[in-house]
Amino acid sequence: MAHANPAGRTAGTEHPVVRSAARFMGPGGARAAFRGGKPSLLRILLRGLLWTPIAALAACGTVPETGRSQFVVLSANDERALGAAAYTEQLGQANTLKSGPEYDRVQRVGRRIAESSQRRYGNAVSQFAWEFAVIDTPEVNAWMLPGGKSAVNTGLLKVATSDDELAVVMGHEAAHAIARHGAERISRGMAAQVVVGAVLASGEVDPRLVGATAAAYGALGETAFSRREEGEADHIGLLIAADAGYDPRAATGFWRKMASLGGGKPPELLSTHPSDETRASRLEALMPEALRIYEAAKGRRP
Repeated sequence: MAHANPAGRTAGTEHPVVRSAARFMGPGGARAAFRGGKPSLLRILLRGLLWTPIAALAACGTVPETGRSQFVVLSANDERALGAAAYTEQLGQANTLKSGPEYDRVQRVGRRIAESSQRRYGNAVSQFAWEFAVIDTPEVNAWMLPGGKSAVNTGLLKVATSDDELAVVMGHEAAHAIARHGAERISRGMAAQVVVGAVLASGEVDPRLVGATAAAYGALGETAFSRREEGEADHIGLLIAADAGYDPRAATGFWRKMASLGGGKPPELLSTHPSDETRASRLEALMPEALRIYEAAKGRRP
Protein backbone atom coordinates (compact mmCIF):
# COMPACT_ATOMS: atom_id res chain seq x y z
CA MET A 1 0.00 0.00 0.00
CA ALA A 2 1.32 3.43 -0.87
CA HIS A 3 1.93 5.81 1.99
CA ALA A 4 0.62 9.35 2.01
CA ASN A 5 3.17 12.07 1.42
CA PRO A 6 3.69 13.87 4.72
CA ALA A 7 4.61 17.05 2.90
CA GLY A 8 1.25 16.95 1.18
CA ARG A 9 -0.91 17.27 4.28
CA THR A 10 -3.03 20.35 4.46
CA ALA A 11 -2.18 23.08 6.93
CA GLY A 12 -3.48 22.50 10.41
CA THR A 13 -3.52 18.69 10.17
CA GLU A 14 -1.17 16.34 11.99
CA HIS A 15 0.05 12.84 11.46
CA PRO A 16 -1.78 10.45 13.83
CA VAL A 17 1.57 9.50 15.36
CA VAL A 18 2.05 13.10 16.48
CA ARG A 19 -1.41 13.18 18.04
CA SER A 20 -0.81 9.84 19.76
CA ALA A 21 2.67 10.75 20.95
CA ALA A 22 1.43 14.03 22.37
CA ARG A 23 -0.56 12.04 24.94
CA PHE A 24 2.72 10.67 26.28
CA MET A 25 5.29 13.42 25.62
CA GLY A 26 3.20 16.56 25.64
CA PRO A 27 2.22 18.33 22.43
CA GLY A 28 5.35 20.49 22.24
CA GLY A 29 7.79 17.60 22.45
CA ALA A 30 5.98 15.48 19.90
CA ARG A 31 5.39 18.21 17.34
CA ALA A 32 8.88 19.67 17.59
CA ALA A 33 10.28 16.51 16.06
CA PHE A 34 8.27 17.08 12.88
CA ARG A 35 8.52 20.75 12.06
CA GLY A 36 10.88 23.57 11.16
CA GLY A 37 14.52 24.19 11.93
CA LYS A 38 17.64 22.21 11.22
CA PRO A 39 17.03 18.51 10.51
CA SER A 40 17.91 16.45 13.58
CA LEU A 41 18.74 12.78 14.10
CA LEU A 42 15.46 12.52 15.99
CA ARG A 43 13.49 13.79 13.01
CA ILE A 44 15.34 11.47 10.61
CA LEU A 45 14.66 8.48 12.83
CA LEU A 46 11.03 9.39 13.16
CA ARG A 47 10.58 9.80 9.40
CA GLY A 48 12.15 6.39 8.85
CA LEU A 49 9.98 4.74 11.44
CA LEU A 50 6.83 6.32 10.09
CA TRP A 51 7.31 5.51 6.46
CA THR A 52 9.35 2.30 6.36
CA PRO A 53 7.26 -0.90 6.46
CA ILE A 54 10.39 -2.89 7.39
CA ALA A 55 10.29 -1.26 10.83
CA ALA A 56 6.95 -2.89 11.52
CA LEU A 57 8.18 -6.30 10.44
CA ALA A 58 11.27 -6.03 12.63
CA ALA A 59 9.16 -5.18 15.67
CA CYS A 60 7.29 -8.47 15.91
CA GLY A 61 7.82 -10.60 19.01
CA THR A 62 6.25 -13.59 20.73
CA VAL A 63 4.74 -13.80 24.21
CA PRO A 64 6.19 -16.69 26.27
CA GLU A 65 3.95 -19.72 26.94
CA THR A 66 1.00 -18.47 24.87
CA GLY A 67 2.95 -17.96 21.64
CA ARG A 68 0.92 -14.88 20.74
CA SER A 69 2.58 -12.57 18.23
CA GLN A 70 2.99 -9.01 19.46
CA PHE A 71 4.10 -5.70 17.97
CA VAL A 72 6.72 -3.92 20.10
CA VAL A 73 8.74 -1.06 18.61
CA LEU A 74 10.54 -0.03 21.81
CA SER A 75 13.84 -1.92 22.28
CA ALA A 76 14.35 -3.92 25.46
CA ASN A 77 17.35 -1.75 26.39
CA ASP A 78 15.39 1.48 26.04
CA GLU A 79 12.45 -0.03 27.89
CA ARG A 80 14.68 -0.97 30.83
CA ALA A 81 16.19 2.51 30.92
CA LEU A 82 12.73 4.05 31.08
CA GLY A 83 11.72 1.51 33.72
CA ALA A 84 14.67 2.43 35.94
CA ALA A 85 13.90 6.13 35.64
CA ALA A 86 10.21 5.59 36.36
CA TYR A 87 11.06 3.43 39.37
CA THR A 88 13.26 6.13 40.88
CA GLU A 89 10.54 8.70 40.33
CA GLN A 90 7.76 6.57 41.81
CA LEU A 91 9.73 5.58 44.91
CA GLY A 92 10.81 9.18 45.41
CA GLN A 93 7.14 10.03 45.94
CA ALA A 94 6.38 7.07 48.23
CA ASN A 95 6.91 6.11 51.85
CA THR A 96 8.96 2.93 51.55
CA LEU A 97 9.94 0.44 54.21
CA LYS A 98 13.62 -0.44 54.57
CA SER A 99 13.40 -3.16 57.21
CA GLY A 100 10.97 -5.19 59.28
CA PRO A 101 8.94 -8.37 58.76
CA GLU A 102 6.92 -7.04 55.79
CA TYR A 103 10.08 -5.89 54.04
CA ASP A 104 11.84 -9.19 54.73
CA ARG A 105 8.87 -11.17 53.46
CA VAL A 106 8.77 -9.34 50.12
CA GLN A 107 12.54 -9.74 49.67
CA ARG A 108 12.35 -13.48 50.43
CA VAL A 109 9.52 -14.17 47.99
CA GLY A 110 10.90 -11.75 45.42
CA ARG A 111 14.28 -13.46 45.30
CA ARG A 112 12.66 -16.80 44.57
CA ILE A 113 10.43 -15.26 41.89
CA ALA A 114 13.53 -13.74 40.27
CA GLU A 115 15.36 -17.08 40.37
CA SER A 116 12.38 -18.87 38.85
CA SER A 117 12.04 -16.26 36.11
CA GLN A 118 15.71 -16.70 35.25
CA ARG A 119 15.30 -20.48 34.98
CA ARG A 120 12.20 -20.30 32.82
CA TYR A 121 12.71 -17.14 30.78
CA GLY A 122 16.46 -16.55 30.91
CA ASN A 123 16.69 -14.64 27.64
CA ALA A 124 13.92 -12.25 28.61
CA VAL A 125 15.31 -11.41 32.06
CA SER A 126 19.06 -11.75 31.54
CA GLN A 127 19.52 -7.98 31.85
CA PHE A 128 17.03 -7.46 34.68
CA ALA A 129 18.40 -5.78 37.82
CA TRP A 130 15.74 -6.99 40.24
CA GLU A 131 14.53 -4.75 43.06
CA PHE A 132 11.59 -5.27 45.40
CA ALA A 133 10.36 -2.19 47.24
CA VAL A 134 7.66 -2.16 49.90
CA ILE A 135 5.43 0.92 49.93
CA ASP A 136 3.62 1.75 53.15
CA THR A 137 0.12 2.50 51.90
CA PRO A 138 -3.27 0.84 52.41
CA GLU A 139 -3.93 0.67 48.66
CA VAL A 140 -4.16 -2.96 47.55
CA ASN A 141 -1.70 -3.01 44.67
CA ALA A 142 1.60 -4.33 43.33
CA TRP A 143 3.48 -3.66 40.11
CA MET A 144 6.70 -4.34 38.23
CA LEU A 145 8.38 -2.02 35.75
CA PRO A 146 10.74 -3.12 32.96
CA GLY A 147 14.01 -4.53 34.20
CA GLY A 148 12.54 -6.18 37.30
CA LYS A 149 11.81 -2.97 39.23
CA SER A 150 8.97 -4.00 41.53
CA ALA A 151 6.91 -2.63 44.40
CA VAL A 152 4.38 -4.22 46.75
CA ASN A 153 2.04 -2.15 48.90
CA THR A 154 1.53 -3.03 52.56
CA GLY A 155 -2.20 -3.00 51.81
CA LEU A 156 -1.73 -5.97 49.52
CA LEU A 157 0.28 -7.85 52.15
CA LYS A 158 -2.75 -7.73 54.44
CA VAL A 159 -4.75 -9.58 51.76
CA ALA A 160 -2.02 -11.97 50.56
CA THR A 161 -1.60 -13.50 53.99
CA SER A 162 0.50 -16.50 52.91
CA ASP A 163 3.74 -16.57 50.95
CA ASP A 164 2.01 -18.77 48.37
CA GLU A 165 -0.53 -16.00 47.73
CA LEU A 166 2.14 -13.30 47.63
CA ALA A 167 4.12 -15.37 45.12
CA VAL A 168 1.05 -15.60 42.89
CA VAL A 169 0.84 -11.79 42.80
CA MET A 170 4.55 -11.18 42.38
CA GLY A 171 4.78 -13.84 39.68
CA HIS A 172 1.82 -12.22 37.91
CA GLU A 173 3.50 -8.80 37.94
CA ALA A 174 6.83 -10.27 36.82
CA ALA A 175 4.97 -11.88 33.93
CA HIS A 176 3.81 -8.47 32.68
CA ALA A 177 7.44 -7.31 32.53
CA ILE A 178 8.66 -10.55 30.95
CA ALA A 179 5.93 -10.43 28.30
CA ARG A 180 6.65 -6.72 27.72
CA HIS A 181 2.99 -5.84 27.96
CA GLY A 182 3.65 -2.18 28.75
CA ALA A 183 5.95 -1.73 25.76
CA GLU A 184 3.31 -3.40 23.62
CA ARG A 185 0.70 -0.99 24.94
CA ILE A 186 2.86 2.01 24.04
CA SER A 187 3.48 0.55 20.60
CA ARG A 188 -0.23 0.05 20.03
CA GLY A 189 -0.70 3.75 20.70
CA MET A 190 1.95 4.49 18.05
CA ALA A 191 3.93 6.52 20.59
CA ALA A 192 6.90 4.17 20.54
CA GLN A 193 8.13 5.74 17.32
CA VAL A 194 8.71 8.94 19.25
CA VAL A 195 10.16 7.06 22.23
CA VAL A 196 12.70 5.19 20.12
CA GLY A 197 13.79 8.29 18.27
CA ALA A 198 14.08 10.38 21.42
CA VAL A 199 16.17 7.84 23.30
CA LEU A 200 18.46 7.00 20.38
CA ALA A 201 18.96 10.61 19.34
CA SER A 202 19.80 12.09 22.70
CA GLY A 203 21.24 9.15 24.61
CA GLU A 204 19.23 10.38 27.58
CA VAL A 205 15.89 9.47 29.07
CA ASP A 206 13.33 12.16 28.35
CA PRO A 207 11.48 12.81 31.62
CA ARG A 208 8.22 13.08 29.69
CA LEU A 209 8.59 9.41 28.78
CA VAL A 210 9.08 8.29 32.37
CA GLY A 211 5.44 8.89 33.27
CA ALA A 212 4.35 7.05 30.15
CA THR A 213 6.32 3.99 31.23
CA ALA A 214 4.99 4.11 34.79
CA ALA A 215 1.43 4.37 33.49
CA ALA A 216 1.92 1.57 30.97
CA TYR A 217 2.92 -0.85 33.74
CA GLY A 218 0.29 0.22 36.27
CA ALA A 219 2.61 2.00 38.73
CA LEU A 220 0.31 5.02 38.82
CA GLY A 221 -2.62 2.99 40.09
CA GLU A 222 -4.43 3.30 36.77
CA THR A 223 -5.89 0.69 34.46
CA ALA A 224 -2.92 -0.58 32.49
CA PHE A 225 -3.44 -3.94 30.80
CA SER A 226 -6.10 -5.54 28.66
CA ARG A 227 -7.97 -8.68 29.69
CA ARG A 228 -5.93 -10.66 27.17
CA GLU A 229 -2.70 -9.44 28.73
CA GLU A 230 -4.01 -10.16 32.22
CA GLY A 231 -4.80 -13.69 31.09
CA GLU A 232 -1.25 -14.11 29.79
CA ALA A 233 0.15 -12.80 33.08
CA ASP A 234 -2.02 -15.29 34.98
CA HIS A 235 -0.58 -18.11 32.86
CA ILE A 236 3.07 -17.10 32.99
CA GLY A 237 2.88 -15.91 36.60
CA LEU A 238 1.31 -19.12 37.87
CA LEU A 239 4.14 -21.18 36.37
CA ILE A 240 6.76 -18.80 37.77
CA ALA A 241 5.30 -19.10 41.27
CA ALA A 242 5.11 -22.90 40.99
CA ASP A 243 8.69 -23.11 39.75
CA ALA A 244 9.73 -20.96 42.71
CA GLY A 245 8.34 -23.64 45.01
CA TYR A 246 5.05 -21.97 45.95
CA ASP A 247 1.80 -23.89 45.86
CA PRO A 248 -0.09 -22.74 42.73
CA ARG A 249 -3.41 -23.86 44.23
CA ALA A 250 -3.32 -20.67 46.29
CA ALA A 251 -4.07 -18.68 43.14
CA THR A 252 -7.77 -19.47 42.82
CA GLY A 253 -8.58 -18.61 46.41
CA PHE A 254 -6.47 -15.47 46.37
CA TRP A 255 -8.07 -13.98 43.26
CA ARG A 256 -11.52 -14.74 44.63
CA LYS A 257 -10.52 -12.99 47.85
CA MET A 258 -9.35 -9.99 45.84
CA ALA A 259 -12.56 -9.88 43.83
CA SER A 260 -14.61 -9.74 47.02
CA LEU A 261 -12.92 -6.55 48.22
CA GLY A 262 -14.52 -3.17 47.79
CA GLY A 263 -18.07 -4.30 47.18
CA GLY A 264 -19.19 -3.26 43.70
CA LYS A 265 -15.85 -1.64 42.85
CA PRO A 266 -12.88 -4.04 42.93
CA PRO A 267 -9.36 -2.86 43.76
CA GLU A 268 -7.48 -1.08 40.96
CA LEU A 269 -5.30 -4.17 40.60
CA LEU A 270 -8.36 -6.01 39.27
CA SER A 271 -9.90 -3.26 37.16
CA THR A 272 -9.22 -4.98 33.83
CA HIS A 273 -8.88 -8.53 35.09
CA PRO A 274 -11.07 -11.34 33.74
CA SER A 275 -14.28 -12.26 35.51
CA ASP A 276 -14.08 -14.63 38.48
CA GLU A 277 -15.57 -17.45 36.43
CA THR A 278 -13.22 -16.94 33.48
CA ARG A 279 -10.17 -16.70 35.68
CA ALA A 280 -11.13 -19.70 37.82
CA SER A 281 -11.71 -21.93 34.79
CA ARG A 282 -8.45 -20.85 33.18
CA LEU A 283 -6.45 -21.43 36.36
CA GLU A 284 -8.03 -24.85 36.77
CA ALA A 285 -7.02 -25.73 33.21
CA LEU A 286 -3.43 -24.68 33.96
CA MET A 287 -3.28 -26.39 37.35
CA PRO A 288 -2.07 -29.86 36.21
CA GLU A 289 0.96 -28.29 34.51
CA ALA A 290 1.55 -25.92 37.43
CA LEU A 291 1.39 -28.77 39.95
CA ARG A 292 3.92 -30.81 37.98
CA ILE A 293 6.28 -27.84 38.03
CA TYR A 294 5.60 -27.32 41.75
CA GLU A 295 6.39 -30.96 42.62
CA ALA A 296 9.65 -30.77 40.67
CA ALA A 297 10.52 -27.49 42.40
CA LYS A 298 10.05 -29.00 45.85
CA GLY A 299 12.99 -31.26 45.15
CA ARG A 300 15.22 -28.21 44.68
CA ARG A 301 14.32 -26.56 47.98
CA PRO A 302 16.64 -27.30 50.92
